[in-house]
Amino acid sequence: MKRNTYSIEEKKKIIIDYIKKNPNATYKDIKKATKLHLNRVFKSSKYAFEEAGIKPPRNFDIKNREERKRIIADYIKKYPRAGGQTIAKDTKINVCNAFKGIKEAFEFAGVNYPREIDLRKEDDKKKQIINFIRENPLISLSEIIKQTKVNPYRFFKNMDEIYTKAGIKNVKWSDKRILKKQIKVIEFIKQNPLATQREINLGCKTHVQNTFKKGIFEAYEKAGVNFPFERLKLYGVGLEKIRNRAKTFEEEIAIKLSGYGKVNRLVKTKRGFADVILERKNKKIIIEIKDYKDKDISISQVMQLNKYLEDCECNLGFLICHNKPKKDKFLIDKNTIFILDQEELNKIPDLIDEAR
Repeated sequence: MKRNTYSIEEKKKIIIDYIKKNPNATYKDIKKATKLHLNRVFKSSKYAFEEAGIKPPRNFDIKNREERKRIIADYIKKYPRAGGQTIAKDTKINVCNAFKGIKEAFEFAGVNYPREIDLRKEDDKKKQIINFIRENPLISLSEIIKQTKVNPYRFFKNMDEIYTKAGIKNVKWSDKRILKKQIKVIEFIKQNPLATQREINLGCKTHVQNTFKKGIFEAYEKAGVNFPFERLKLYGVGLEKIRNRAKTFEEEIAIKLSGYGKVNRLVKTKRGFADVILERKNKKIIIEIKDYKDKDISISQVMQLNKYLEDCECNLGFLICHNKPKKDKFLIDKNTIFILDQEELNKIPDLIDEAR
């Protein structure tokens, strides 16, 4: 289409026909479809729509400052949490073309502005971030944004640049995590110098042995607290008592099991020692005995027994304990594992016979 070949009247007709078919068309839509500049053919877009007998999709009249203020104020009253970009998008009026700023617009509308205006200059924001890093070298990016209300990447290339300007060495994210845990453990030890390793792990939600290279002793050393070796001696005595009790429990269970078949104690396998291998009716059953009173049987004990079953090419095993968990049966590949308490030993013969 060559626009120069049309007269003014022909151009008007082309535009009017297009508007009739596309009543919501914008100036850009008309120009793109007809290859004609609407304002060169009509006095304004408003006149083009009127001649087409179509109500303009928006008001093409130029509004004075007071009218713009009123439109924006009405919008704010209706949407009191709207931001400047949203207001401009919906009203087609830039807030700064009617007011000095967004806060003034809200005041004019009689609505409290929902956010504080950040009046800090760019240099002030940079200095705040640098000082914050200098005082908190282990701080994370999310914590910096939360504390300073500024995204550092708006002013710096990366974290290395911030640390360089702060005059300190950058710490990798993984190292920060370990160091934070160490600080937490050290403070806990200072406040609880007689705490056991278990109490430290629970209190700090960590594992001391993995947090410090030298384990618990390094943690006490960095805390400046003497390690309570007297408690360790008492703990050793306690461990001896526990070992003796466990040994007695295993022997009692083994004696009771001997009533159901031949009992072999502490049988070596490829990956450890099985507590008992019971031979009954030409069938071998592996049994682990756990004298746990302060903790429950976990999946790790079940998996260990399964390893013994694999090593000995057996497919039936039992875990004997004081208090069995809610789930007391496990099927792992071809192997079946039952967990029984010491009062349920009489179930073993029937369970063996059913498994045949």
